[in-house]
Amino acid sequence: MSEVKTPNLRSPEVLFDLFIKEFPKFNLEWGNWTEWTGKLLGFFTKLGKQYGYEVRMKTGILPKKETSEYLVDLCWVGVFKKHAAWIELALEEELSYDDMESISEDFSKVVDLKAYTKIGIFRPKLAEKEDVLQDLRHLVTYSEPKIPTERYLVILILNHGKTEKKAQRIEVMGYELNYLGDSRPIKSARFAG
Repeated sequence: MSEVKTPNLRSPEVLFDLFIKEFPKFNLEWGNWTEWTGKLLGFFTKLGKQYGYEVRMKTGILPKKETSEYLVDLCWVGVFKKHAAWIELALEEELSYDDMESISEDFSKVVDLKAYTKIGIFRPKLAEKEDVLQDLRHLVTYSEPKIPTERYLVILILNHGKTEKKAQRIEVMGYELNYLGDSRPIKSARFAG
């Protein structure tokens, strides 16, 4: 009998692969940001609970009342003797706004927290994708104190509009940033939109 391996949930690449695998099942319509938020946070809630973390998130997103807010949109908390001992994952998403200032403001929340893995999910304007990514890198680069074990996953959701075939209009891009702000693209995938 083969042993089931637990994925490395501290790896931005592993988290992005799991996210991309599930993304088509979300069946989302572009522009319905409340639904998007519920599905995206629902995915990370389910994943965290599956691996034994206490999940905390802002209230009113998912119908279950068993979650409580803790500084960011969602976090996985490691518990020791019924008390929060560490934050494994901290997540902020901002899909309602596509301007750089709103995106940077939300991302700075995860930058300021102490957590092993930090995720930002945003939908910048297509023409501003590189500027937004550069701004997020700078937020990490100039933040203090530095914690060498922290890693970031930035997920950018882009709409290529009617210039692309309907089956390819939505692009989901993943980037990994280290604690110094150095980044590398993980990969991207296209979906119907």
